[in-house]
Amino acid sequence: MKPLGELIKNLEIIKAYYGSQPIENFAPYKYLKIRGISENSKEIEDGFIFVARKGTNFNGEAFIEEAINNGALIIIRESDINSKETYPGTIQIQVKDIKKALSTLSLNFFENPQEKIFLIGVTGTNGKTSVSYFTKNILNFLGVKCGYIGTLFYETDRIIPALETTPSILKISSLLKEMVDKNFKACVIEVSSHALHQDRLLGLFFDIAAFTNLSRDHLDYHKDMEDYYQAKKKLFKEYLKENSKIVISLESEYGKRLAEELKDFSPLLVNNEEIKSEILRKKNKLSLKIKIKDKEYEISTQLLGDYQAKNLTTTLGILLAMGYKIEDLLEPIKKLKNPVGRLELVTEYKGAKIFVDYAHTPEALAEALKSLSSIKENRLIVLFGCGGNRDKGKRPLMGKVASMLADGIILTSDNPRFEDPLKIIEDIEKGINSSKPYKIIPDRRSALEFAIKNLQEGDVLLVAGKGHETYQEIEGKRYPFSDQEEILKIISTLDLK
Repeated sequence: MKPLGELIKNLEIIKAYYGSQPIENFAPYKYLKIRGISENSKEIEDGFIFVARKGTNFNGEAFIEEAINNGALIIIRESDINSKETYPGTIQIQVKDIKKALSTLSLNFFENPQEKIFLIGVTGTNGKTSVSYFTKNILNFLGVKCGYIGTLFYETDRIIPALETTPSILKISSLLKEMVDKNFKACVIEVSSHALHQDRLLGLFFDIAAFTNLSRDHLDYHKDMEDYYQAKKKLFKEYLKENSKIVISLESEYGKRLAEELKDFSPLLVNNEEIKSEILRKKNKLSLKIKIKDKEYEISTQLLGDYQAKNLTTTLGILLAMGYKIEDLLEPIKKLKNPVGRLELVTEYKGAKIFVDYAHTPEALAEALKSLSSIKENRLIVLFGCGGNRDKGKRPLMGKVASMLADGIILTSDNPRFEDPLKIIEDIEKGINSSKPYKIIPDRRSALEFAIKNLQEGDVLLVAGKGHETYQEIEGKRYPFSDQEEILKIISTLDLK
């Protein structure tokens, strides 16, 4: 619990009311005990502050009455307060900027934990999960307690399911406070373009920021690639501490552009510049030659996937920017494993290997298929779909990639959301080369069963699109569905027959 006076420090207040009475001086109210803060009216309890923020799909001000009925003591809003919207026993505060207000309240309530922990932000289209995961694990191997907030989950000293890659400043503040209380020294945060575009991270300033790459994704949200790029760039222009370090991978043209535009900040450039890696062997697990200026190091890893070489190099850039020497990192690198759902070998069946990967962009799917082509001894089969209510333009591109790099294709449903799965599949079909065999099975479990039943010795099956996800989103509801679990269930059933 925190006193109201402490929480509203630095809040840009336009006006405030207690019921229908204007508040000219907050002194009589500054000791009111606040039990919590929420942007969700359904989470409000007695003694809470409700921040009526405008979201992408909903305006929180439409839920003010519900929040008050649930016990909200304070309402924070951006629109004007009129006489028809006054509520007995409730304080309403109109602020100049609701996003800044949420940041101020959140950081004050959780005692500014961002000032007590080393923050690393990683952004990019592909690779940010692996880079963040590798960075966290290497720091933990080195004895530095490091938390993680990202696509896979949120990790303090416990694992918390992730509802979104980069949550709001309110959730992040709560997680960072938990880490600080448990003596964590660092935290790696995956920073999404949505979060940057929506100013979701206001109040956070990073010690290190890293850029992996940029390719087509989220164009259902961003108007074009330039808008997408500018959103990513905000991490480096608006969310860095004064003496922070920047790490940029030059693996994409956008990385080269960002390096040029940020050259005054002397970024550490990796992948084809100060630090680069060369793949020596990739048949099962990667063996690499790491080159750092005039020095070379050969290392065997437990990682799978050509693209992990670039992700590992970016990870090394982050750790070297933190002050570690490469010699400190060689042993921890050997212990790294792919994150869940990133070219994850689920099982082998009838002499065939079955992998699950999160690839849901054309570039990511291409990287996954190229990596597995070196493992196959017979056919490379890919099973995938595309998400509904998302960038439709990438669907035929996904089909084109699959038909170029796979020997067989099974099209199925991913997260159709509010779209017809068959219409999504039709969009993918437009990019498929008709010379490649493909089959359409809209039900994902049936598609998995068909694929597994028809495997031959030496085949490799890639199940792409969902990776670590444990649900399917259909008509606004999330139904339990894990590719890994379904694969194992199907094989168990087939073994009993």
